[in-house]
Parts: sequence; structure tokens; C-alpha cells
Amino acid sequence: MRIRSKVLLVVLPLLIFPAFLIGYTGLISAKNGITKVTKEFLSYKAAEMYKFCSRQEDILVETGLADIGDYRQIAQRSAQEYSDIIRLSESGYFMAFDSTGTVIFPTEVTENISEVDFYKQITQSESGLITFEFNGDNRIGYFLYFEPWDWYILLSERSDVFYENANNIRKQMIYTIGATVIFAVGIILFFIKKLTDPIGNVVNTMKVITSNNDLSKRVRVEYDDEIGDLSNQFNHMVGDLEFAYNQIKQYAFESVLAQKREERIRHVFQKYVPGEVIDEVLKAKGDKLLIGKKQNATILFSDIRSFTTLAESLPAEELVTTLNTYFNIMVGVIMKHKGIIDKFMGDAIMALFGAPVQYGDDSSQAVKTSLEMIHELEGFNKNQVRLGRRPFKIGIGLNTGNVIVGNIGSDQKLEYTCIGDAVNLASRMEGLTKMYGVPIIISEHTLNQAGTDNKTRELDKVRVKGKEQGVKVYELYDEAADGVTEGYEIFREALRIYQLRDFERALKLFGDSKNALENDEPSTLYINRCRQYIQFPPPEDWDGVFTAKTK
Repeated sequence: MRIRSKVLLVVLPLLIFPAFLIGYTGLISAKNGITKVTKEFLSYKAAEMYKFCSRQEDILVETGLADIGDYRQIAQRSAQEYSDIIRLSESGYFMAFDSTGTVIFPTEVTENISEVDFYKQITQSESGLITFEFNGDNRIGYFLYFEPWDWYILLSERSDVFYENANNIRKQMIYTIGATVIFAVGIILFFIKKLTDPIGNVVNTMKVITSNNDLSKRVRVEYDDEIGDLSNQFNHMVGDLEFAYNQIKQYAFESVLAQKREERIRHVFQKYVPGEVIDEVLKAKGDKLLIGKKQNATILFSDIRSFTTLAESLPAEELVTTLNTYFNIMVGVIMKHKGIIDKFMGDAIMALFGAPVQYGDDSSQAVKTSLEMIHELEGFNKNQVRLGRRPFKIGIGLNTGNVIVGNIGSDQKLEYTCIGDAVNLASRMEGLTKMYGVPIIISEHTLNQAGTDNKTRELDKVRVKGKEQGVKVYELYDEAADGVTEGYEIFREALRIYQLRDFERALKLFGDSKNALENDEPSTLYINRCRQYIQFPPPEDWDGVFTAKTK
């Protein structure tokens, strides 16, 4: 055998084997790293789905609806919709099936997998990473068992999505080794000395990569020839491997950032909106945000009296500071009683109780809110006086009824709000506080739901602008001294006599209630009405309803 052949037999294995070994070891290391990152990513996403299902189950349990099939189905459909939101891609999706193999979703894939091999693997444990073949695709996934619904939640993706670059590197490794063999056969016999050092560099670099798992290492290119090309190809192979590995890390990192952004959104908006509303926005998608629903709610309007005069008396910066302090106090009271801030309208506040989540005592909470707002206003005004500023005086109106609630607006700007006649009537209640001179007025609809144990005084039966039917309106108050209580009783009797058209007798009683209540404004209003009706009696079909001609 010729020396050339001997050299080839000796040198070629020394060249090819290390290249193959290092490339293969590097490939295995990369695959192991990719598998680890893939498992962490898939398990994180699957855990998000698991937590969502847990939150839905907790809500059902807390509200006592866990045993009602319709509500459980609604919760499960919400889980299915949420799975579509957080799915990885068109090919990366969630599958949910029960212990019998019946597929909950997506049913378009298949309806039962009890005979499929990976079903048997999954049902032997409660969680884990799994590789399997399904519908002709090699897939990798992570599953969790959600016991309350008897669901196995499987998040899977085609294997080539994660391992495509690694597979390309394997091909490049094969091509590179083949090129190395061809190159070596033609040049080794002539450039043994030249081959030794570059190959040694390649081997040494490979050793560093495999020992330290440092894919940033590259072979030093010493010659501008085939050996240099071999070094460049090796560097390109390692570069592709490093790129693929970094892509997976970036993918996982961006997912973590997405979670952080969601947490930041929650942190910012929970200053104004309870978490239940944010949950609905985050779990809804696309046009579904625009779909409203009809439900019973209590609406609160409040407004600062003579705000224009107040605004003109303060510098702009001081006005904004004062108004923000006032809003912070009032918003805190509203959210304390499970209300949400619908909107700020200049110096006015619109709040909503009973949407998107109904608690059963929403009207009572709205009543407590209005009383506490008046109480907190007293402390605010003491501080205003201490600072040499004019105190605030506010009016609050409440009404309860069916409204349409939802995210209303355009694709560029949405606002969670409510619309309907009940909202308009609540606004009218607030407006009536100016005419009757009391801080809080509630409609009979709110009183009926909140309970008659609240301290109220019937003020009138009013036909508001835009309505044909009259509605009873009540002053809401907290506590009253003995003399005040007696004055309220006189007023109630005077109102009864007034509604019987005995205006002269009612005039005297309203005068008594005005004195007992120290210039009570509702009494003064009725004194003027009685005098007018004595002089100009109402028609025979008068029903005692007062028509409010202004908003």
C-alpha cells in the first residue's frame, strides 16, 4: 500500500471522525437545549390555560353556580375561547379531552382519541412533555390534568417548528463532512504540513464548543484556500446552530415580556377599573369586544355645584390639584363598594354597580356609596377651608334598571360603558337635586331593590323630560336628630294632603315642616306650589305628578 494511501487512511479518519463527533455532539447539545426551552415554554403556556380554567371554576364555586350545567358550559366555552387567544400558531393549538378520550375541543380535528397511542401515554400521569404522531404530523407537546372538569389540557406544536434549524444544521454537517473528505483526498498528499495546523484548530474549537457548550466560538481561518473554506463552513454551521438556539431563547423571552406587559396593563387600569372588567377584556378577542349584553344595574351620577364659579376662583394648576384630590377620594369610595368608574365628564362622575359582574346587592352598595361620598366630602371640605379654598357642594342621583353594557366604540378606541333609559333617568335624578335642594335623590326603582330599611323621604312624583310616566323620587339621608325626624314626618303628611288637592291645609303643614327643618328647601318649593295652585287650581284630571321641563 502506498504511503499516500496510508496517510489518507490515517489522516482522513482523524479529520472526519472528530468533525462528525463534534458536529453530532454539538447538534445533540443544541437539541437538548432546544428541548429544555421548548418544555419550559409549552409548560408555561399550558399552565396559563390551567390557571384560567381554575379561575373559572373558582368563580362558579364562589357564586354557587358550580352544579348548574349551563353555567359550567359557559365557563368551559370561555376556556375554549381563551385557548384560541393564547395558541402558539395555526399549527400550535390546545386540545382538551376527558378521561374517556372524548375531545372537548377542537372537535374539527377529531371527536375521540381513546384509540390513539398518545392518549394512553397521557392518561398514565397528570403532566409532562410528550412527543407523538397525530394526523400525519410529528408533534411535541405538554399536558396537564384539570381534575374539576376531568380535562386533559394538551398544548402541542409540530416538531419541525422547534427543530427545523437543528435539522438544517444536521444536513449542513453532512454536507460539510462530505466536502471535507473530497477536499482532503485531493490535497492531503501535497499539503500535509498545511493541513495539520488548520485541522488542529478546527478540532480544538470543536472541543471548546462541546466542553463549554459555547456556540459563540469560531475557527480561526488561517489560509485562503479549501481549508479556509472548511473553517468558514464549520463557522457557518455553528452560527446557524447558535442562531436557532438564540431564536428559541428569544421566543421564550418575548413570551415572558408579553406576560409582563399584561401584568403592567392590569396594574395601570386597576387604578380605575376592577379586575373583573380587565379579565373580560383580556379573554375576549376581536369583534367580540363590541358585543353588548343586557342586565340590571344601578347607575350613579354626581356633579359639583357651581363648578364654573369655583374654577374661575382658582389658578389652573391649583384647580387641577384640588379636582384630582376630590376624584381620588370619590373613586376610592366607589371602588370600595364594588362599583366601576364609567367615565369622568368634566367635574361629574358616572359610576356603575352590577356590571360586568353582579353581586346581588349592587343597588344597596350604590346607596352606601352615595352616603359615604357625602360623608367623605365633609372631610374634604374641612381641608379646603384650612387651605383657604371654597368648599365643594355636590349632588348625587341614583337609578336602577336594565341597561346595555359592553365595550362601545371603534377599533381605535373602546370604552366599557352602559346605555339605556335607566342611565338617562339616573342623570335626571342628579339634576333634580338642584331643584329640590338636597344632596342625594334616588328613584323608586333603586329604593325597591336596595330595601325600604334605608332612611328616605319621598319628595315628589316626577315626570322627567322625555318620559310619559311619572316616577317617585326620594331624598336619601343617613341619620337625623329627633327634631329633624319630626320635621320629616310633618313633611310626609303635608305631601299626602297636597296629593289630595287640599292645598290650603298642605300649605300650613309645609310651613310647619320648613320651620322644623330650618328653611327646608323641599318645603319651600311646595309652599310656592301650594300658593300657585290655590290661586290657579290644577285641572280635574291632575294626578299629582310634577313635570320637570329641564334636564
